[in-house]
Formats: sequence, C-alpha cells, structure tokens
Amino acid sequence: MTTNSHLFDVIIIGCGPAGIAAGIVFEKMKSNIDYLILEARNRIGGRAFTDITTFGENIPIDIGAHYICHHEPENFLRSYYIPSNEDFIESDIYNSLTMKIFDEYGNIISDEFINKAMKIIEDLLLIVKEYPIDKSDISILDLINEPLKQISNQQLKHLVQMGLSYTELHEGSDLNELSCKYYGKGEGYLQSYDLSINNGLGSLVKEIASKYSLPIKLNSIVSNIDILNEYDRIVQVSTKDNKSYLCKYVLLTIPLGCLKSNSIVFSPSLPIWKEEAIHKMGFSLLNKVYLQFSEIFWDENLKRMNILND
Repeated sequence: MTTNSHLFDVIIIGCGPAGIAAGIVFEKMKSNIDYLILEARNRIGGRAFTDITTFGENIPIDIGAHYICHHEPENFLRSYYIPSNEDFIESDIYNSLTMKIFDEYGNIISDEFINKAMKIIEDLLLIVKEYPIDKSDISILDLINEPLKQISNQQLKHLVQMGLSYTELHEGSDLNELSCKYYGKGEGYLQSYDLSINNGLGSLVKEIASKYSLPIKLNSIVSNIDILNEYDRIVQVSTKDNKSYLCKYVLLTIPLGCLKSNSIVFSPSLPIWKEEAIHKMGFSLLNKVYLQFSEIFWDENLKRMNILND
C-alpha cells in the first residue's frame, strides 16, 4: 500500500455531476480548500455519458442520464446552458406541433381525444394533491383506482395510464408505492419541464467541468474509508490499486446502488440509522433502446413520437 502523506482538507469520491458540482463550489470559495476528486471510471460525468462512437460524432446519444430535469428559471443549470433551437423542452403539456401519439396500427390519435385524456389525468392528480395531510397515508393507485375503472373507452384509459406513467418516471416508483400524503408537497417542488440537449447531457457536464481546474484522479476505485484518528479528524481513503490518501473530511457522491452493495468498507461502520436509511431508499431503472433508420419516414417537425398499445 502506497500512502500519500499529504493531508487534504477534503476528498470527494465520485466525479459525476454531484462530485463536479462540489468541486466547483470549492473552486469558487476564497478559503483555498485543499481537495482531491477520486473517480473510479476512466472518464468524468458518472451516469451522464454521451456516446459519439456508436453512430458517429454527428449523432450523439446519451447512454445514461438524458434530461436536465425541471429546466425552470429556478434551476441553477440555467446559468450554464441556454436552450438552442435544436434542443427539445418536454413538458407535461401536450404540444401537437412537436409530438404525436400513434395507436398500435400506426394511426395518429386525434388531439381532441388526447386533450380529453390530459384533462382526466389533471383531475386525478388534483385529487392526489388535495389529499389531506392529517389522514392516514395510502398509495396514489389506491386513491385513483376506482375513477380509472370507470373509464369505459379502452383507448382513452390507455392514454390516461400512459400519462400517469410519466408520474412514475419522474418519481422513480410505481403508483402503488407513491404516497398520496406527500406527493407534490415537498419544499421547492418544481414543475416538470425537462430539457433534452441535442449534443447530449454528458457533453454538457464535461464542458462545465472543463471551465474549472478540478484536481481529478481517474481509475481510482475506492475500497475503504477508515477513520484513523477521530480526535484529529484524520481519515484514510484507500483504492483498489493499493494507494491511500489522507484527509480531514470525505464527501461521498457515489450512486445509491454502490452504497447498497457495500462496495466501500467503512471503519468504523456507519451508524445503524444511516445503514437503515441506505437500505430503505430506492431508485428506479430506465432502459433505453436507440434505433437508426436508413431514411426518414416521419414528419421531421416532430420532436417526439409515442406509441399506444394494449
């Protein structure tokens, strides 16, 4: 084990958006915090990664994170990126000029029918948002299941279910797991206007990081975090390539899944309440499939096409 005798103020573990953001904060502070970022991969960006090799540089695709979520004036990323005409702002409001929904036979579903479904979705979510905070909690599905059953037209019901699936996507949980009591009631809750960047979110993250001289060590897979001397606040961070670093504080920005799998061994162990919190917290999985066609057979003005099936 090779130990770097230099004592850092802070070691940031993970150079995804959270780790980069922390580094930028330190760069902007006038107190000259001595810090280092350790990244397990051979690149920065974490789950924000834009692939320019599969289809070529002119067709960038985001393998992981895709949107700037809640791209409202309150979003601090507005200071780094202004949308261009090539980008697509996706909202919960249906826009017939940039989006069409097709049935399973390729027929366009009428705007009138879609707007009817949108009104039902709006009414259902309003019922959820008005759920009294002093009542016993139930799931969103439990609350809206009966009104859903009363929709006799199957295509209309499927449209409503498609719209509700975006609530599941935003929240990362199924409707039968989402709380009626607390849905949409969090402090600083923003509306869902998500920005899809033409050049890729991963490209933007790399561009933001390049504006600062962040001290980053790639290919550094952290295996252990040991408090050597709690009184003097000496922490040793060890990596799988038999290197170790000393610091006063550790800022951990690795994914929740890594914490759940105990990929890093803590000594002493984390407090029980913190381990329980890690165990209880969940996250969602979103799979994406990219298709490339030899020629354009759709309306080029469309930014998005949805297919409604049984």
